[in-house]
Amino acid sequence: MTNQVPEVYTLGVKDFKLPEKVRRFVVPGILVFAVLLFAGGLYFRNQSLIFSPQIPAGEEEGGVAGVRTSIPQNFPQDIPLFEPVEIVSSLESQERIQITLQTDSATERVLQFYQRRMKDLGWRLTGRGEDNGILTFLKNDRRAQLVITSEPEGPTLIILSVTP
Repeated sequence: MTNQVPEVYTLGVKDFKLPEKVRRFVVPGILVFAVLLFAGGLYFRNQSLIFSPQIPAGEEEGGVAGVRTSIPQNFPQDIPLFEPVEIVSSLESQERIQITLQTDSATERVLQFYQRRMKDLGWRLTGRGEDNGILTFLKNDRRAQLVITSEPEGPTLIILSVTP
């Protein structure tokens, strides 16, 4: 027996042709897709994806949730707010309420305030982040989580998330 090498056939790009029926739909389809993609890009480029903190109190941005610069009316009365603070934003949905506060006080002072006051109001500390800037509290079937952070040359941010 002789070793025979099988013949190999290659199909180059220049040899490849779409049938006429397919070409009638593919080329216009690609053009329509490109136009839609371009138009969509122009539309979304003009849309703002940043929440504006200037939404008047009580007005919602969007459907279920809204960003505000005031404390929601149904914010739990048994959760203290550190003072002095400035309300940066508040977000309310069916699942939770989240407020972001800003203060010039030191992070450690804010942490001590929340540990003491939450305990006084019946909340139980159930978790503390590794860097001690995250506190989780439980009371009955509700959960409150605080994230307290600051930059060396900036204000301290307090992000408070509560399940109503």
